[in-house]
Amino acid sequence: MESPYKERFEALLDWAHNHGARLHPSLEVYQDEKTGFSLRIKPSATESLHSPFKAVTCPTSITLSYLNALIDGPITPSPTPPAPNTQKAAFPERFMTSLPPHVIGRFYLIQQYLKGKSSFWAPYISTLTDTSQLDKWTLPPFWTEDDIELLRGTNAYVAIQEIQDNVKSEYKQARKILKQEGFPDYRAYTQMLYNWAYCMFTSRSFRPSLVLSESAREYVERLLPGGAKIDDFSILQPLYDIGNHSMEAEYTWNLTAEPSACDLICRNNYGPGEQVFNNYGKKTNSELLLGYGFIIDSTGEGLHNDYIHVRKRQQQQDDTQAKGGEPQDFLIARDSYWDSDSYSFKTLKSRMGNFTPNLLHYQFEHWDGRLLNDMVSMMATPKQWELFKALPQDRALMNRSLGEELDPLVDMLKATLAQKIERDFVEFSCGEPNGGREWEPETERQDLIKRYRDGYGRVFVNVLMAFGYTNEEIMELRAAAQEDEEDEEEDEEMEDGN
Repeated sequence: MESPYKERFEALLDWAHNHGARLHPSLEVYQDEKTGFSLRIKPSATESLHSPFKAVTCPTSITLSYLNALIDGPITPSPTPPAPNTQKAAFPERFMTSLPPHVIGRFYLIQQYLKGKSSFWAPYISTLTDTSQLDKWTLPPFWTEDDIELLRGTNAYVAIQEIQDNVKSEYKQARKILKQEGFPDYRAYTQMLYNWAYCMFTSRSFRPSLVLSESAREYVERLLPGGAKIDDFSILQPLYDIGNHSMEAEYTWNLTAEPSACDLICRNNYGPGEQVFNNYGKKTNSELLLGYGFIIDSTGEGLHNDYIHVRKRQQQQDDTQAKGGEPQDFLIARDSYWDSDSYSFKTLKSRMGNFTPNLLHYQFEHWDGRLLNDMVSMMATPKQWELFKALPQDRALMNRSLGEELDPLVDMLKATLAQKIERDFVEFSCGEPNGGREWEPETERQDLIKRYRDGYGRVFVNVLMAFGYTNEEIMELRAAAQEDEEDEEEDEEMEDGN
């Protein structure tokens, strides 16, 4: 690791250790060409580390979040929280009471950044990506317009528009309050710094309910103001957050070994020089791209992370919700949900919870069973609904007819979903860079976008083929969509010329 990063991380390790954090003596922080700052077994180590081993311990006292803004300092859990009015918040009362906790937490990170070396968290903040290095810390919502446009037709593109609007609105409201309250140096809290704080929390933070010990949670819940919930914000955990994501990493977050601390327990074996991973959970490539700025590439062993998110357009009525289930975000998988050998089955089993498929679900290999339940609840007659609930769950029977009552329902579902996936594929094809012709990325970011789009497109192709589309028909759909897109662009150019 080169200077000045070497000195910064040495200072982080000293500071964290002095406040109760620990890094396994066989581990070190290093700079990887692909994953950046990472954890690994020291190349000089004489032995491997075998599962299970404690990689990192992070005490609550060095974490940074909305909680610290409430008392303007480190959190030190105790049997009783500070008495009312004995702790001064970091910002004016109106700011603290009228804004969401996650916004206040981001502003508190900005405040500590602006304090420089006088901040308690200075050694930690110095290791975060420099605010001036935009290319290194910006997540997709803050990319250039040209790069964002390359994502058109994907889940990421739609989400970016929403995130941009939310971030701008949050910042505008918060800074307006600081100005009206006459807060010192309010002008220093810029939109760029708020974007940076958003990216730091989004890519590095943890959900409090998952990383706070029981004693810390009890303290925090007493500290929170009325109406605030423990997962209304997220927590930065210095040192702990250096571990990078691997879909295949096995781990536990131990909250019981020590009071007010969280341990990362690794359950894989690692040899000298090997990177040690955390696991951010079962996240799709769209989620990883938006939240962390990377994706998981497909491998020859069948590993992939390509899915399309489908969002419900509106809330169902209570009786429909009871039938169809509660999720508002569903997934279309690249391979089969229901084949126990498929990667989608292995990856999403935990995400699906206690869901048990039946013979109707097996006829829709790529579709989230919870979405199918929702659709059946809306489309089925009362008799069909009862028959649907009574269907066998044995996959060996999947090719048989569901009977004269349910077969028409299956046909309606197939027609509806085929129309949906075709319409979305056309939209995706219209957004293809370079008019759908082969293109060469000019930057690392564009290469990331291309790999994301390639995997996203493979989901469409597999699902369309499952509905009986041939390769020729899929290519014709794609070509027609791109031709229409080119015609529209030509029309717009002619109008501009006039």
